[in-house]
Amino acid sequence: MENHPKTDSSKEYKLLHLEKKSWLQRLAKKLVLKILSKLSPNKSLSYKNKIIAIRVKIIKEFLPILKSIFLKFKYPAYFRLPSQHIRTIHALLKFLKILEKKKINFFLLDGSLLGAIRQESFAGRPHDVDLGMKQDELPKLLDSIPLLVSHGSPCVKARPAAGDKMQKLQIILEGILIDVEFFRKVKIEGVEMWEGQTYDKSRTDSNRFPIEDLENLKPVKAYGKIFMSPANPEKFLEKRFGKNWLKSDSKQFFWKKRI
Repeated sequence: MENHPKTDSSKEYKLLHLEKKSWLQRLAKKLVLKILSKLSPNKSLSYKNKIIAIRVKIIKEFLPILKSIFLKFKYPAYFRLPSQHIRTIHALLKFLKILEKKKINFFLLDGSLLGAIRQESFAGRPHDVDLGMKQDELPKLLDSIPLLVSHGSPCVKARPAAGDKMQKLQIILEGILIDVEFFRKVKIEGVEMWEGQTYDKSRTDSNRFPIEDLENLKPVKAYGKIFMSPANPEKFLEKRFGKNWLKSDSKQFFWKKRI
């Protein structure tokens, strides 16, 4: 997504689920390292590091390329999209499909919302999806973690806030980060509002919505699909990204340019 201030740190998160290697993977790794140590005892550590480097390269570079090729045929309308865009929109569509029966009112947020409103696609080279939801629906999402795991999510993290209340849930799905932020009702100078995580303490209003904005979500388009947005997204985007939020390099307009 486009750059915006985030204070997230892995130390601030609590793991709710992390996929473990299967016994077969662990056994195969032990056998390979055992064989290498016998063949060349003095170079076993070097071989181990090379194997790790090759594995990382395959996971981070080769597999995403294969995935993108497959998705271009799965979604013919997206054939000319950049690989990162097609992988990201696929992950979001899968995420929403898995949780469809839970009837959670997710809405686009931050960079995802910025791109949808400005260019009907995600901004920049998206590596994550930004979603929001109201705090009172959180139990439904937490109850859905086993469902997400059963559909291939290898990692789910929660971010605690004051009083052990969570501010965010981060879910890896199809190799893409789904970043879900929770909004609570607060009173600001006697006025009730929805408030999310405060990224910039000098601009505490940058992540707040009037009550009616989240009670009356509106549809917006991205990649030809309909998603939900707060009722007045333009006001929110100006607070989050400044008055020039509509200006962007025209090369980012991957979707509208081809329609």
